[in-house]
Formats: sequence, structure tokens, C-alpha cells
Amino acid sequence: MTEHADLLVRHGLDTTNQFAQKLRHDPAAIGGARDAHVALRTSVGRTRDTASEQRVSLASASSGATADRATATSQSLEKEVQDLLDESAEIEKAVAEAAETLHVGEIKNDQVRDQIIKEISASMKALEAVKTIQPPESRGAASRDILMKLQTKISQLTGQAATFSEQTINDLTAIGTRLGGGDQSTSASSASSTKVGSSFNSNSGYSGGSDGGGGGGGGGAVHKPRLPVAIPPQPGTGVAINLPGGKQVMAPNETAAKAVRNALSQLGVPYVWGGTARGVGLDCSGLTMTSYQDAGLQLPRTAAQQTVGAEVPSIDQLLPGDLVVWSGHVAMVIGDGQMIEAGDPVQISKIRTTNAGQSFIGFYRPTG
Repeated sequence: MTEHADLLVRHGLDTTNQFAQKLRHDPAAIGGARDAHVALRTSVGRTRDTASEQRVSLASASSGATADRATATSQSLEKEVQDLLDESAEIEKAVAEAAETLHVGEIKNDQVRDQIIKEISASMKALEAVKTIQPPESRGAASRDILMKLQTKISQLTGQAATFSEQTINDLTAIGTRLGGGDQSTSASSASSTKVGSSFNSNSGYSGGSDGGGGGGGGGAVHKPRLPVAIPPQPGTGVAINLPGGKQVMAPNETAAKAVRNALSQLGVPYVWGGTARGVGLDCSGLTMTSYQDAGLQLPRTAAQQTVGAEVPSIDQLLPGDLVVWSGHVAMVIGDGQMIEAGDPVQISKIRTTNAGQSFIGFYRPTG
């Protein structure tokens, strides 16, 4: 195995192993906790039934103000016990959902790891066969081609693993938020989060492609990174971009302009969950990540992580290359009130701030 191939193998397997570590759990311990919870709920239920029987007996055997107060107190206690039982049932349900979510995430990650191993094995066999190619000077080009294809495939698969891991964590967070009543904000968390301003409100309800086929859903508090505010470019500066409709717009800099051109070149490419293969199949963050990557700027893999650079404070200050980010979706502004996103296929849409119930995070300029 060449040094380059060895690095590819270690990178691919190390990445999926890291995700597996995140998803690791003890099914027996979770099952034991759930069973203990059921037993406790059954015991409390019996206590409620006994109290109810005693209240009925008291009411039938006595009368007067004292009896009425005792009966009312007993009814109040029964209601509190019933509320406790209802809450206990919700906790039990959440534990079961969390266990299933972890289990599914673990299975998906293992499947990706197995596929990486298969790709590596097939490539190693192909490299072995290269040794028989004549003339010998052709072997180097053949080996490079095999390794480049392996690198692309491993990149796609580790991207899928990243999406699986992110989706699992988002699902677990949603379960916890729902269990806590949907408002988990505290004075500590408020210091690192910002509410979305009223200028971001919209009535649009587009339901296009999301980050890796799902990636988070909506509702609950949206935590935003503490970033500087994007500084508007000076009048007369910027880099021109010609949009498909013929209109010319100005990007804030060359990197943003290249990213927009790269994204526009993918119009019509099919949506593929976890896809990062340009011209073949892309998901939403795969489109933005690879478009900026080819422009010389590396973005994180998933939508919610692409809140980088500087925050654009309002919709009227957006420029080509800016990102519109939700909890599980991301799009790139191209100018003229439009953005490009990986729906199915990659397409141009009007700028909006709603996306199938997902939480809107904000507008961001990766180039600052």
C-alpha cells in the first residue's frame, strides 16, 4: 500500500470510528432504566387507586365541612399523582425514542464504515493488478487514477457519516427539548445565543432538500455563534457576476464571486442525501461546502455548522455568496433577491427564512 493510500484508509476509518464513539451507548443500561421507570409508575398508580378508594369510602361514611375538606384534599392529591404519572409516561417514551435514535444512528454509521472497507479492498486489488500493466511507465497514471477515485468515494462516505452523526445528535436534542417543554434557555446560554430579529420573518413555506435528508427539524431555542457583524463593502467595489437571467450583480470579493459561479454551475444536479459529488449528486451543505472549497475556502460539512465568518444583520444587506442557514438546511445568496440551494434538483429560489418548520438561524458571510 502506498503512503497516500494508507493516509486515505486511516482518515476514512478514523472518521467513522470517531462518530461511532459519539453514538456509543449501553442498551442494557437504558433498558434497565426504562423497566425500573415502568415499575415505579405501576407502584405510584396503585397508590393513586388506593387513595381514590379511600376517598370514596370517606365520602360515603361521613358528611359535613370536615369531610368535605378531607375529600377535596384527597382529590387534589390524586390529581398531583396523576400529573406525575403522565409526566413519567412522557419520560419513559422519550427514553425509548432516544434509545431507538442511538441504535439507528449506530447502524447507519456501521454501514458506512463497512462500505469504506469494501471500497478500500476493491482499490487495493485494483492497485495490485496495475503491476501487470504494460508498458511499465503507464502504471503510475493508472495508480493515481485508482487512488483519486478512492479518495472521492471515501470523502463522500465520510460526509454521509458526518451527516448521520449530526442528525442523531439533533434528534436527541429535539427529544430533550420537547421533554423540557421546548424552552431550555438560561442566563448562561443566553450569553452565547441571539434571538432572530423581526426583519427575518417571512410567510414562505418552501420544503426543499435538507441537510443530509433531515438534519434537525424546527422549534425550540436557536443557538447562534457569537460572530462579528459583516461590514458592507465600499461603494464601487466588488466583483461582478452574471446571473442566468442576464442581470449583473456584485459580490463582496473574489472568493464569494467564485463560490457563486461554482454553485450556479451545479444547477439541475440531483439531490443526494449526504452528497458531495459535484455534477453527480449534492445535498444542501454539500453544494455550499464544495462551491466554497473550489473557490479556496473550506467550510464545515453540515448546515448548522456553516454559520462562519460574520453575521449579516438584515435581509437587505445580503450580498452574493452569503449563506442562509437553518437548523437542517443551507442556501447561498446569488443576488437580485435570489438564492441557490439543493432542492431536487439544485435550483434558484427567492430568498426566504422559513424551511419546512426548521429553526432559522441567520444570514452569514463566510468571507467576513
